[in-house]
Amino acid sequence: MDKYLYTCDYCAKTYVPKRRYKQRFCSNSCRVNSHKRKNKLSPAKPDAGLKAPTEKPHKEGISMAGIGNATIANIVTEVGKSLLIKEEDKPVTKAEFQRLADKLGQRYILIKNMDARADGAPAYFDTTLQEIVHLKFLPPWK
Repeated sequence: MDKYLYTCDYCAKTYVPKRRYKQRFCSNSCRVNSHKRKNKLSPAKPDAGLKAPTEKPHKEGISMAGIGNATIANIVTEVGKSLLIKEEDKPVTKAEFQRLADKLGQRYILIKNMDARADGAPAYFDTTLQEIVHLKFLPPWK
């Protein structure tokens, strides 16, 4: 039987392999230690000598040109929005909503598309009774 001698990749001993061309280490402990050495992170080495001071990056401040550009961009977007959005799609303001709430808060609402009675009393919708009533005068209460 031939006796080929291999050299261990970890400890550099010579050994007779059990599996030719496949075995790199003389024992399991050498295989594990080699793997640990290969995967171990190397500690950071301190640099020798003095370093040049690093410059801090320049932080931009507020400038008149920046304010002007922001103002122009804001005006252009607002004008574009007002031109492109239809009036019925725009959000309701507080004043418009308050006017609508006041109008709906009344007890009697005049019905414009209904004829008046023979005695001339116009038709009103009573919001509390939810009926159509004919009144000769609008009562002072709501």
